[in-house]
Amino acid sequence: MQTEEIKSRKILIIKFIYILFIPILLSCSKDENLEVIGVVEEFSLQSNIIKDSYPIYVYLPENYSYDSSNQLIIGLDGDTRFNAIANLISDKTQNGSMPPSILISIGNNKNRNRDYTPTSYDYGTGGANNFYQFIKEELIPELESRYNLDPSNNKTLIGHSFGGLFTQYVMAQNRQDNPFNKFIASGTSYWYGSGVIFEYEQNYANENIDLDVTFYNGMGTLEGGVMLASFEEMNERIENRSYPNFKHKNELIEKSGHTGSANTIFKKGLDYVFNN
Repeated sequence: MQTEEIKSRKILIIKFIYILFIPILLSCSKDENLEVIGVVEEFSLQSNIIKDSYPIYVYLPENYSYDSSNQLIIGLDGDTRFNAIANLISDKTQNGSMPPSILISIGNNKNRNRDYTPTSYDYGTGGANNFYQFIKEELIPELESRYNLDPSNNKTLIGHSFGGLFTQYVMAQNRQDNPFNKFIASGTSYWYGSGVIFEYEQNYANENIDLDVTFYNGMGTLEGGVMLASFEEMNERIENRSYPNFKHKNELIEKSGHTGSANTIFKKGLDYVFNN
């Protein structure tokens, strides 16, 4: 357990990073207008849980299977990251390095500070649980009614920054009804809530002897000291749990910052989770 002095010092350091990096961490780069091979479509889904509407961006690969064998990949920040991730999946399904996979990107980025944060704190209002329930109880059943999906809990979640925070929040939820078994986190905002995501990780470890998932965790080397230190701490903690069925790779992207590292991490992450 940390002493109060260490905790106070940690909070001061994290408050410093707020001032220095918040303008970068809360921004989302404009989506790249990339050509993909396959079908792109969009629909809107009203959530009764959150009382809000979400644009849902859909990519179906050219070799989309009309039986129930398609992997489901859900990406966050759909308003800004859909095209880039769809392009990666398009390339990988074309060259056979990934199975037929449907990408679903959830939009409504303007409310990411509500939806992706696990607790109420500066810069977030703690709506992650509601957003997770929206994905499980409203979005996935809607997708199952529209598309041919692998019915197992064999789904991938991808997130960057606050999206990475939400991704690791979902990974720390119970496995019995968790629809995801593959996770890709990029530039995770570990600083949020004075490191509250570490408490979720600890709570999971206290109650479970295994974490049967595949997890790729990436960050740019130019992120800064606190970001990099917390990235290293999280990776060490989960590796030291020695979960028998846990597959994990962490990687630093050289000479890349918070925004610039994202697409490289998504590419490497897809390679890892679909080949391990």
